[in-house]
Amino acid sequence: MALAGGWLQVVSTHHRDPRHDVDRTKPGLELVLLDMDGTLVHGSTWEILHEHYGVSNEVNWLRYQRGELDDHAFIRSDIALWRVDERPVHVDEIDEILHKRTRIMDGAKELVDALRARGIATCIVSGGLDLLARRVCLELGIDMYVANGLRLKESGHVSGEGLVFIEIKDKARTTREILKRLGVPRARTAAVGNSAYDVPMFRECGFGVAFNPSDHYVRRMARHVVEGVDMRDVIPHLVGGAP
Repeated sequence: MALAGGWLQVVSTHHRDPRHDVDRTKPGLELVLLDMDGTLVHGSTWEILHEHYGVSNEVNWLRYQRGELDDHAFIRSDIALWRVDERPVHVDEIDEILHKRTRIMDGAKELVDALRARGIATCIVSGGLDLLARRVCLELGIDMYVANGLRLKESGHVSGEGLVFIEIKDKARTTREILKRLGVPRARTAAVGNSAYDVPMFRECGFGVAFNPSDHYVRRMARHVVEGVDMRDVIPHLVGGAP
């Protein structure tokens, strides 16, 4: 159920080939790309886990923003914080924490249902973890996801390394590759996100919607801005005609 190759893996929750998720027979949008952390769910995958373990990675986040760490090193620094008393962490533990502590954004299910009713495919594009992205897809009925992962030992314990499919600062590259793999024209794609890190994704689509924006930059770069935390307010901007 994955369209894999090279550095990218697009995972479908419905079909063996994700390209079958796209309905090319109707006018208007064919695909909507959705950020996850802060958009479909409250907070960040990584912050949820850090809060559970009582740790903070603020220092390395600042180093990452300054360019002192790449995405692989930054994820490695996140994972290292979870080894409480040097106890190895199992993937089932991570999955359970995310399941219990994640809150879906109000109106997210209604948004996805409205898009599906009009034949518009949906795909999560997130620098968060694929464990949560898959859960959110299954709960909301989202078709596909691309997200980062954890490299595991044979025992299922976290090895300390991450699997980087999305560079946080370069969602543009991932977006271009998704559209290429799925065969969807840029003009028939829209994106929804909440931060400056989603702007590169907006630029590679027909237009962007800033939902509950966390900074002024994403407001300026989006065609539509939705303040507040109810995703039903996004629906009018994505349905009802060609982009």
